[in-house]
Amino acid sequence: MHADDSPAPVDMARECLALGVFLVLVCVALTMSGILRRADLFFFDIAQPRLQRPSPAKIVLAAIDDASVQALGGWPVPRKDYAALIDRLTAAGTAAVGLDVAMTNHGRLQPAGDQRLADAMKRNGRVVLPVVVVSGDADTAGMPEVIEPVAPMAEAAFALAEANAAPDADGATRSFYLQEGRPSAVYEHMSVALLRTGGLPVARCGEAPAREAGRWFSACRRYVPLGRERSYASYSFVDMLEGRVASSALKDAVVIVGPTASAADTHFVTPGRGRHLLSGVEFLAEATSALASGSFVRAAPTAAQLLFSLCMLPLLCAAQFTLGPRSGLIAAAALALAACIASLVLLDTMHLFFFPGTAVTACLVAYPVSAWRRQEALLRYLSEAAARAMAELGFPGEPLIHRPAIDPLHRRVMVMSAVVARLRRSASFISEWMNSLPEATLVVASSGVVMLANRKAVALYESDSHAPDSPRRPAGRLATDVVRDMTASEHAVEYVQRALQRLAETARSEPATRAASESSAASRVESAAQMDGIEIVDAKRRSLLIKCAVVPALHARDAALIFHVADVTPMRIAERQRDSALRFLSHDIRSPQAAILALIEQRRHAGADLPESRFVELVGHYAQWSLSLADQFLLLARAEGRPPAASTVDLALLLGDAVDDLWPQASAKQTSVHLAAEPGMLVVADAPLLRRAFANLIDNAIKFSPRSATVTVTAGERGERWAVTVADTGSGIPADQIPNLFTEFFRLPSDHPATGHGLGLAFVKHVIDTLGGHIDVESEVGHGSLFTLLLPKKSGSPE
Repeated sequence: MHADDSPAPVDMARECLALGVFLVLVCVALTMSGILRRADLFFFDIAQPRLQRPSPAKIVLAAIDDASVQALGGWPVPRKDYAALIDRLTAAGTAAVGLDVAMTNHGRLQPAGDQRLADAMKRNGRVVLPVVVVSGDADTAGMPEVIEPVAPMAEAAFALAEANAAPDADGATRSFYLQEGRPSAVYEHMSVALLRTGGLPVARCGEAPAREAGRWFSACRRYVPLGRERSYASYSFVDMLEGRVASSALKDAVVIVGPTASAADTHFVTPGRGRHLLSGVEFLAEATSALASGSFVRAAPTAAQLLFSLCMLPLLCAAQFTLGPRSGLIAAAALALAACIASLVLLDTMHLFFFPGTAVTACLVAYPVSAWRRQEALLRYLSEAAARAMAELGFPGEPLIHRPAIDPLHRRVMVMSAVVARLRRSASFISEWMNSLPEATLVVASSGVVMLANRKAVALYESDSHAPDSPRRPAGRLATDVVRDMTASEHAVEYVQRALQRLAETARSEPATRAASESSAASRVESAAQMDGIEIVDAKRRSLLIKCAVVPALHARDAALIFHVADVTPMRIAERQRDSALRFLSHDIRSPQAAILALIEQRRHAGADLPESRFVELVGHYAQWSLSLADQFLLLARAEGRPPAASTVDLALLLGDAVDDLWPQASAKQTSVHLAAEPGMLVVADAPLLRRAFANLIDNAIKFSPRSATVTVTAGERGERWAVTVADTGSGIPADQIPNLFTEFFRLPSDHPATGHGLGLAFVKHVIDTLGGHIDVESEVGHGSLFTLLLPKKSGSPE
């Protein structure tokens, strides 16, 4: 599939913007409609005990409870009793008195009580009376109507105020308005009027009345934090009337008088656990205390509420489209919790209520919506990619899936199953193709990491990886490390580094030539990284040919390199054997035969100059020379051309046999061969070849030693190996000739008294190298030579 044929990726910026717009609309709708107000109020009810503050003003409630009603003769309480109580409060020095009792009608049973109460109010001078607000009817066009107290009480009152309590969306009462009425007649809340009457500072409302003159308005809603305990002192009306309450408890106090008896119908449902129904006067006392202490709560304006909900949307959208499903869910929950904490902090510090319900809902809605959008985009992308993949040419014999499915998800699953099956077939085909290659092959990415390795590469790698902590597979490792372990050759590592460097240079220069066509780009990559192969000899004396090929791609950074490692050791051995055979036939074997022909020709033409006995002797010598040379050559060729027949042998026995084989030569030169070797020195070797190698060394020592000399052969232990030494007292070897001793057909200079074929030591070298051993030569001209063979011990051999 080409890059321009692939399905278009999901536009994450567009999806994030769409989610943001959706969440903004959700926040606007929820904020303006207020449908989550119950949840917001529930949050407020949980937090409200933390919001109460001690009041600097002394708030006292004179509660007309059931005991007071019974003691005073029933409900309503006679107005003369209110007058008597106000006189007692005046004497006690109260700061203000609030009489939360409707005075909209004249007294019928005791008409004189009205005047008596008015006189008491005038003597006090700081009594606040409530107005009664009733629902409107057809005459008032549904507008609420205000009924003030009748004269003379209204005239004697210091102020008239409204004592409303505003029920919330859940039906509970926890708030009130500081002002209500029409622009022409605005009434303060009774708590404001009481504090102002008592000379205490009161926060102003600050909201302008409605512009329409006939329009009823309610301004400055305040929420009252209701705790488990009262925020005011409460005494029974009758106890206060009969003087059973100390004057000190009433001095400078704001006293509120009102009914709490069950007979009164002014009870409100209030939030909180463990609380009873609050009467209107009790709620008024709580509101007055909250207003005096500044612990009342203001609801934030609608614009601020909306801004509070919107401020976290950027973080919310970013989290949903940059994090995974689990992290996105955690982030949404964390932001919802952060909105609650922020609302709580603002409540506690500023007593400003930002409703958290909208922000929390936005967080909870964002996750499923974003998950749905991402899932839809992913399924669409996978469906398009799968359809394009299935439209391409498949493998022969690949089954086609045409089973119908009603469920769209089931159809997508079937298509994806077919794509996965094709991918598996492709992977299996590539794997089998790699393993069928006749050479060790590595596929290396442009980053230098081995991606694939066939069986022959794995076998070559495992056979050459001796480190105990080396991994068992080359895939996933750097190609330079793998090739170093496989070949133990720095030349091979440098070859890999050069190939990777050329490919990297092509990738860096690609942006400047991006306008080129796809075919030219691929050919540019291939030509940039194409390199001639190199041949190296590894630590095991194997000849390895390393070649590099390129898997081109549209972009150079996506290209890969294929390294082939071929073992050409048999080919090189065959070439060397061919060269040796040609040299042997063209020179060495022809020399003695040419000498024999020359003797025959001399005998034919000048027989008198060459006696018969001398002729026979020379012909026999050259014939024996030719036969010996042929035997040595065949022995070396067989040793190089066949695998050794390894077995466990004792060095002492082999050395003894080799000395016995050379007894005739030693006797002919009157040479003594001394052997010092103890049985039990075991090695794994081809016994006949190793015996012949020992014999060649001992034969050379006898040959290059003077008559009546002594050749010493010893075997012993040297470190982790067995050491076999052959020492002679011959003329020695020049130092500059020692490196050439083990070269085929090499002979010392002709002025040396002894001659050879130049194959014996080459045979010894080959046998010792095959066993993993080593040969050391020490020689001094005129003082003899010392050959040392170091052979590995057989595992488990005695020390």
